[in-house]
Amino acid sequence: MAAFKGKLGLQFVIHLANRYTANQLVELAGLAHRRGFERIWVNDNARYRSQVVVLAAIAARVPIGIGTAILVPYLHHPIEVVDSLATLSELTEGREIGFGLARGDLAQTPQNVEVHRPISLVRELAVFASRALAGGRVPYGDFPVLCEYYHLNPAGSFELAFKPKSPVVIYSGGNGPQSLRMGGQVMDGLISSGTFIPMLRAGRLREMHEAAEAGARSADPNKTLRKMVELNVSVSRDRDAAIEFPKRQVSHSILQWEALKFTPEEYARLGVEREKVLELKEAFARGATIEEAAGLVTEEMVLNYYVAGRPAEVADQIVDLAEQAQVMGYDEIAFAKLGPDYEEAINMLADSVMPRLKG
Repeated sequence: MAAFKGKLGLQFVIHLANRYTANQLVELAGLAHRRGFERIWVNDNARYRSQVVVLAAIAARVPIGIGTAILVPYLHHPIEVVDSLATLSELTEGREIGFGLARGDLAQTPQNVEVHRPISLVRELAVFASRALAGGRVPYGDFPVLCEYYHLNPAGSFELAFKPKSPVVIYSGGNGPQSLRMGGQVMDGLISSGTFIPMLRAGRLREMHEAAEAGARSADPNKTLRKMVELNVSVSRDRDAAIEFPKRQVSHSILQWEALKFTPEEYARLGVEREKVLELKEAFARGATIEEAAGLVTEEMVLNYYVAGRPAEVADQIVDLAEQAQVMGYDEIAFAKLGPDYEEAINMLADSVMPRLKG
């Protein structure tokens, strides 16, 4: 393939990488920087290590870009979101911060909070954060959904007491047509948040891009969206471990297929029985944890979300998917989830994949 012209980064998924302490995640970010990766994205879920704290620790100790992929708004107050982003901007010393934003996954988030008017809430938070980080006074009354959900004073207003030191680029992480269009209208970019492989194989990815780009054009005919793809990878010398590691994440992410009303033909293209997905949906509805639901995930499900296996087994697949990502206009690839041993995976990707992508 022609060399990939965009950034190459990593996504640390802290509910899958729960074995690592915050200090160890910082050390792994340092390894990633030394091996040539350009940004660390961190995900967000209740019960696990704080996304913002981990990013702050990385930013303070490693000269690498950082990003949220994605931040779940229901777990954070809007004032805290803006204060945190502005504070992180002082630690990154001019390096861009990626602020990925979406409602949160369909299994874990509703178990912890009431998911109220997600498209409107995400839209308002994106606009509120953008205006607040730009400086000046922002009236809370301009954001009625935020006022209702977070008990903001509609007669009050917000103004940062200090100026951010690094640019913040806001990315939409939604996958539904309404969410994609909204993201295109009010955000700077698009994250294909772990759905790249199944949406590509189902034939939906181009349609998703078109929805986001239509939203962008409706706001500004000249607007160009940044595009980042989370390319799910689970690589290990132990193939069984590489297949087992993704099952917790697949157990809840695969529910998007039902939310997006996948057809029987699309299920057939992916080689997964719909009944297996419905079993997972019912398990979460009964209150199953991710660890419990993972037992229902098959290898076929894993291989429709991940490039998974030994290094020699995955390298050609990753290069091929990166080439397709470049053709579709992505300007950043974040190798996501990585595998059961982050240090092993980072070194394998740096040794086996990065030289081929960078040409």
